[in-house]
Amino acid sequence: MEKKRRHSLVFALAAAMLATACVYDYNPQIDGEGGFMIVSGDIVLGEQFTISLSNSWSLVDTNDTSYERMRDLYSSKMHIEDSRGGRYESINASGGGMTEYGNVATFDMSGADLSLEYRLVIENPRGTYASEWETALPPGQIDSLSYRISDDRSTVSINVSSHADGSDGLYRWTVSEDWEYHSDFYTDRFFIPAGGYYYGERCDVDMIATYRNGDNLYFCWSKGVRPETMIASTDMLSENRVVDHQLYTLGCYDERVSVLYSAKVTQARLSREAYDYYMVQERNSSDVGGLFSPEPSELRGNVRNLDDPSEKVLGYVSVLQTVSERLFIDNARTRFYKRRSQPIPPPDTLAIDSWRMAYMSGKLPTMPILDPFTGEETGYFEWYPARCVDCRYGSGGKDKPDFWPNDDI
Repeated sequence: MEKKRRHSLVFALAAAMLATACVYDYNPQIDGEGGFMIVSGDIVLGEQFTISLSNSWSLVDTNDTSYERMRDLYSSKMHIEDSRGGRYESINASGGGMTEYGNVATFDMSGADLSLEYRLVIENPRGTYASEWETALPPGQIDSLSYRISDDRSTVSINVSSHADGSDGLYRWTVSEDWEYHSDFYTDRFFIPAGGYYYGERCDVDMIATYRNGDNLYFCWSKGVRPETMIASTDMLSENRVVDHQLYTLGCYDERVSVLYSAKVTQARLSREAYDYYMVQERNSSDVGGLFSPEPSELRGNVRNLDDPSEKVLGYVSVLQTVSERLFIDNARTRFYKRRSQPIPPPDTLAIDSWRMAYMSGKLPTMPILDPFTGEETGYFEWYPARCVDCRYGSGGKDKPDFWPNDDI
């Protein structure tokens, strides 16, 4: 009983810290021995995809074995095998790419036979690891994507309707997001200190110049991947169909819905074992933290060390076929977004002799001040803090998605 209380307290404290901290890539901490290998990703037939390896870390283990574990992780080589003896190598130059989080391998299964079984194989100094053999189920069909704004206009839900042939309806969805957002003030001007260059030409004096080709610091784009475990079962329904199933919600103050939001929803059908794995993962993520929450269930996937079956490996590698659809939410139509009231400092109206000092203090020029009688520029500009003018201070940058439906640049 005392051990259970101690475990519950540790998880409650961990949850409290996560609630107030920044979010990083998933790298679970284990109350006990650390250093378990985590395998993330799926074998997706007909597509290019990545599989990544990382290590868990422990709350209590103080043994200095992290170097050896990371060395083994970085030296891992991955490939995929099919049930006819075929082998798919990673298209990374070294069979895996090292990042600060672990080892990542990219595969291209565009021409894979959909009828065969496949598995992932990992080789490193700790042994040879392999996922269970699986065949891919047809993904079914996405009938529609929709959004629904709550009655009090505080949230918007993203919903999916799907169906598949046959009686096995165990679905999983993943979502990649793209969104456009704007800075507080529009400007197509920028400051060039004396000695700087304007499109290859050296400037001898401080100047405020205009971006060419319509460039500006007003329009920006960002992207992300939804972290939720999004699954559903039709076991208790009369047919293999889900209607207006809610995937996730966004709040009215969320920057993502401030201008134009896009969600690419990808659907796959899971094996019973994979579905049960994600059910446990979802329950562990949502139930841990309360005083009366159940103890987290042990999460074991389908990857095994063939040389040492007793070793614990985290992660589930499914073999999937997928289908995708895209949804847009345009705030110009919904008027859903609400801007949080944030005090914006008044501008500094500055002439040329103060430009450099304003620039060095972290401010940027906006549009020029015009003479009210002649309409000509007065030589004065309004300067604001850079975070109010340059959208790149937000979550993204000027990398506009190829599929974006408007003409903003």
